[in-house]
Amino acid sequence: EDVPLDQSLSGISGALLKYLIHNHKRKILRDELMEVFWPGVEPESARNRLNVTLNKIRKTLRLASKLEIILFDADKYFLNQELQIWSDVDQFDNLLAEARRFEEDDKTDQAIKSLEVAANLYQGDFLADDIYEEWTVLTRERLRLAYLDALYQLSRHYFGSQQYAACAALCQSILERDNCREDVHCLLMRCYAHQGQIPLGLRQYQICVQSLHEELGVAPSASTNALYEQLRQREIAEPQ
Repeated sequence: EDVPLDQSLSGISGALLKYLIHNHKRKILRDELMEVFWPGVEPESARNRLNVTLNKIRKTLRLASKLEIILFDADKYFLNQELQIWSDVDQFDNLLAEARRFEEDDKTDQAIKSLEVAANLYQGDFLADDIYEEWTVLTRERLRLAYLDALYQLSRHYFGSQQYAACAALCQSILERDNCREDVHCLLMRCYAHQGQIPLGLRQYQICVQSLHEELGVAPSASTNALYEQLRQREIAEPQ
């Protein structure tokens, strides 16, 4: 109802509310909440802590809305279905699914638009302020990888349409987050080559070699080495 929540919902109460919002499409067993937020605590004590925390959340939510937001039924907690819930995570996943459908239907322009909106929506890792909450780890990593893949797909589209500067910028963004993406190093090398910046392409190969060695203890693939030789001999690779 356009009323911001009290910022006092931090710590365990804030984390529990985030968990309920993130899982708003399903009903959550009380035992699940107890295990996630009070692992190893005796059941009775964990149940009491859960009740106290939920009471605090409900009290705060009542200041923002007359609607009873957190409901309980058959030993499960869930958010009131009358709520209109929008989350960046849901929207991000929907946009990527939409882009895949457009790709399958050979609607490249629409796929690019969906990927661009998704990429702009990603403003940082999932619940970065709750990095020590174990339940956030898998979702954070899934979304991070999905974001990097979206950037890579976009960069390939830009390369295919000869938007080399835009492609290079995305490649650099990916490598800032994962410098072991050999495929991205190669795409960036090709971008530099097509812009007539062969020295930068050769330098990128050296960065690739160093990153793979330091992070993974491996050498570049034969195809990456072959691309390097093409650049070294000024044989600019054709777009793929």
